[in-house]
Amino acid sequence: MLQPSNLLCRFGNGDHRGEFTTVREIVKNIRMHVDGKEMDFRLTKLDAFSGVFLLRHLMKLPEGSGAAPVSDMLFSMPEDDLRSVMVSCLNHAEVLLPAGYQPVMQGSSWSWPELEHDAATCLKLVIKEIAWTLSGFFSGGGSPSKAAAPDT
Repeated sequence: MLQPSNLLCRFGNGDHRGEFTTVREIVKNIRMHVDGKEMDFRLTKLDAFSGVFLLRHLMKLPEGSGAAPVSDMLFSMPEDDLRSVMVSCLNHAEVLLPAGYQPVMQGSSWSWPELEHDAATCLKLVIKEIAWTLSGFFSGGGSPSKAAAPDT
């Protein structure tokens, strides 16, 4: 069974020599401060449909906000759109607990309730997810990047 840390997409001609095969990283481990202590999180890059959903919400923003930081764009969204974007991003985040990585949210329910009342950490996770997911789109996109070996 594949674990999230092993989810890598392979692109190329399938040649075992690897001449044209590159690997796209779709999981990213990050470390953040939560209540004064370092916590490990794992982000799973949004799939294509979720990425387009996110872009659709960001493109509905008022003209002239395109160069604004992601946090400013989020704060200028209507509440329903902001909630949809945050839930979508937090559904792609996991926190490392003693039992292993656990989802932050599943659907619209909190799987890690400690985060439910921590707006600052939620916002940081959402901003990191957006920036990472859309980074390829705004920098020429489509070209797979070489990834480090998966976590074990």
